[in-house]
Order: sequence, then C-alpha cells, then structure tokens
Amino acid sequence: MKFLLHDSYARQMSMIIVLGLVLSALVPFAVQLFPAGLDLPVFAAAALPLLLALALIVRPGIAGPHRNGNRPAAERLGAALLLYLSPVLLLNIVYPLVSPSMAAVDVDGVPLTLVVLASSITVPWMAQAACLPIYRVLGDLMAERNLGAITQRFCQFWPMIFVQSLPLIAVFAVPMWLATGWSATVMLDYVILCVLHLLFVQSLVLANVANRRGLWAIAWSGYAAALFVAPTIWWLPPLVGTLTQLVAMRSGLRHLGFAQRLDMRVIGLDLVRGLLMGAVLWADKFALFVVTKGDFHVVAVFAAMLPAVVAYNFYFVHLAPGVDRALGSLHRDIAEAPISSLKGSSRRLTRVVDRSVLLTGAIAALLTLSVSLLMAGFDPLHTLLAVAAAAASWGFMVLTLLSYELDFIGEKTTPQILGAAHLAVCILAFVAGGLFGPLAGAAGSYLLLGAVDFILIGIAWMFYKHHWSQPEYTLFWRHATTW
Repeated sequence: MKFLLHDSYARQMSMIIVLGLVLSALVPFAVQLFPAGLDLPVFAAAALPLLLALALIVRPGIAGPHRNGNRPAAERLGAALLLYLSPVLLLNIVYPLVSPSMAAVDVDGVPLTLVVLASSITVPWMAQAACLPIYRVLGDLMAERNLGAITQRFCQFWPMIFVQSLPLIAVFAVPMWLATGWSATVMLDYVILCVLHLLFVQSLVLANVANRRGLWAIAWSGYAAALFVAPTIWWLPPLVGTLTQLVAMRSGLRHLGFAQRLDMRVIGLDLVRGLLMGAVLWADKFALFVVTKGDFHVVAVFAAMLPAVVAYNFYFVHLAPGVDRALGSLHRDIAEAPISSLKGSSRRLTRVVDRSVLLTGAIAALLTLSVSLLMAGFDPLHTLLAVAAAAASWGFMVLTLLSYELDFIGEKTTPQILGAAHLAVCILAFVAGGLFGPLAGAAGSYLLLGAVDFILIGIAWMFYKHHWSQPEYTLFWRHATTW
C-alpha cells in the first residue's frame, strides 16, 4: 500500500470507493426515514453520485495515457463508450417492450420469456470462453492493425473453432436441464439459442480486434431490431446480428473453410481458462436462474449489474489503450534505452495501471450508490436485493479486472485459481441461499458471495502488486523462460 501514501490521486479514488460502498450499504436503512410515497429526495440524492461518476468518466485525470496532446475529445470518448455499451442500452430498451408478446407464447408449457432469459444469462459467460481461442489465433496480428490479414486469418480458423467450441453448450445445458426439469422440446430450443448466440459472439471478435465500434453497434442494432419486429421468432436476432458481421467481412469470406484448426488440447485449455475467468463476472446470474428456475426479480438483479458493466466497459474503451501505450514505451526502453530511462518507464506504467484500476473501481462505486438509491425509490420492497447484488457486482468487476491485469502481464494460473474459488463459493452461496435467516434468498446469497470476494480481491491485489510493481523484471523473466 506504499503507493497510496505517496499518490494523492490513488488516495482520492480509494476514498471514493470506500464512501460509495459504505453509503450504498446504508441505503436500505436510510430510505426508511422518508415517508412512504416521498421519493423525490431519494431520486435527488441519486443524481449526485451519478454526476460525479460522469465527471470522472469525462475527465479521468490520469497522467500518462494521454501525454503529448493525445487525449481524445470528451465527445469522442462519449460516442465510443455509447457504441461499446450498445447491447446494454438497446436490449434494456427493447426487452421490456417485447416481453408481453413473448410471455403470451408457451414452449411446451414454459413461457418463451423464460427460455430467452435462460439463454441471455448463459451467453455472456459462454462468450468469455468461446472467444479466447480466436484471440489466440489472431494474437500476433492484432498489434499490426492489418484488417485484411486479420480478416483472412479469422475466416480460415473460425469455422473449425466454432465446431470445437460446441461442447461448451453441454456445460450449461446439463445443469439447466437437471435443475429445471424442462422437457426435451424446451431444452432443444434453449440449446439452439445457445448455438446461434455462440456463432454470433464469435463473429463479433473481428469488430472488437479491429476496434470498429460502429460495426459492433450495427451488429447489436440488427439484433435489437429483429427482436423488436419479431419477438416470438426467437432464433432470428442472433442470425441477423451474425449476418451484419458476415457482410462486413466481404472478400474475406472466400477463405472460410475447415482446413485450419487448433489442437483440441489447446482449445480445451482456452475454454477452461475462459470459463473460470468469466465465472467471476457472470456465474452468479446463471446460478441464480438455476436455483430459482427463473423465479427471481429480474429488474433488481439486472439493474444492480449495470454499474459494474458500465465501469468495466469504460476501462477497455478509454483506459486500456493508455495502459497499452505505456507498456509499449516500456518494451521500447527495455530494447533500446539505458537503465535510468527504463526505471522511469516502469514507474510510469505502474502508475498508469494502478490509477486505471482504482479509477474504474471508483466509477463503479459511485454508480452503485446511484443505482441503489434509484431502486430504493422505484421499488422499495426489493431495495435489499438490489443493494446486495450491486455491491457484490462491484466486487465481481474489480476481481475480474485484477485477474485480467495478471493475465495480461503473463500470470495465467492465479486468475484461474481465483475464478475457481469464486465459482465454488458462488454455487454454495446460491444453493444455500435459504439458510441466512432474515437475509434468506438471493440477497443473502449475494452478501455471502460479495464478502468472500472481498477476501479474494485482497489476495488478487497482493499478486497484482507483486507482478506490476516492477513490470520490467516480470516481463523480462516471462520472456526469458520461453527461450
């Protein structure tokens, strides 16, 4: 914690995190002080942390990522973030509008909304694993930004990687079937939805690698439009979304084929790694659905995850490029510069990464407080669930971000161990959700999981500081052991 004592920016962000989380925890008790029906003070209170979070997003104030006048305009940042968040924004608008139409349709006695919800909570976790093999294939081309070469390589490997990734569906379908007892017809629809979404999320990798935010938004716009126009044709949205990406690939499609493939052992390792790392951010929703058979307050849980999702996406849109630039500068100095310059580059990189992690946590903490207050105003009966899930989601996001930083610097094993520990506790917490007295059910499960994750965050932070305090040595020895 030495850097906290000497870095005023880090101290400020740490204080914001603590205040945001503590005040969020007090929301269920504080709102009881207001007379019933008097929600205006609660909504007014929610505006302040929201405005502070927006201020940090627009002016993050991190020295390093935008040196030499490279800082993008606030408008450009806002547009990039909105494009990146297009799935969250579009689907949160469209789903409430089409839910009545879906609810009117049964699939062998099960409402279509429930089958679609089951797929929706499966896909983000599945996508984390399914896309890793493609990133492995494109890894050596990503730095060059040669879109033609990237598209060709992608099309050569994608068909076979898609086929090799299909066993992932069973990982989710089997527990879903065992828990819900759905008929073969319902499970077939669920599996088909998962397969189509697997194809869709893998098709998005090209837009993500090429940093084409507009193409990413077009894909999700097509998905949302199909959902809005024909909500009961449940297989159409992922197909339309995939089609937008195929059109963008154009001439690269001639390279599609099954000749190029990765070794199945390599694929298997990537899928397991993706499942364990993705479990931190997404396993709770799947576990909650399986345990409750979909009978939970969807609005409260999904609203609670928004702060973490927004902050996490902000990191990758706006802060990660700064980390990449600082890391590139360190690599150049390792190869060319004297030791004195190397130490300076190392300190700058460490400062940028530390501040980026803490800033992301601060933004998420402020948004957590804002969402907690808004949920207290709109739905007081589910305030405890919303606050517990939001605070736990903050922990999920920070633990995921620290795991990403460890993975990024070459420490592959620790993030998987942390993910496995989180997954084990997640299963235990939701299975035993009724054992916590007045905090029974989902709220108690989220509180238990969040408490354990704070311990895991402490462990992850120690490993993170160990590897990132002197990144030049970590990177050198990682490279040296590969010779």
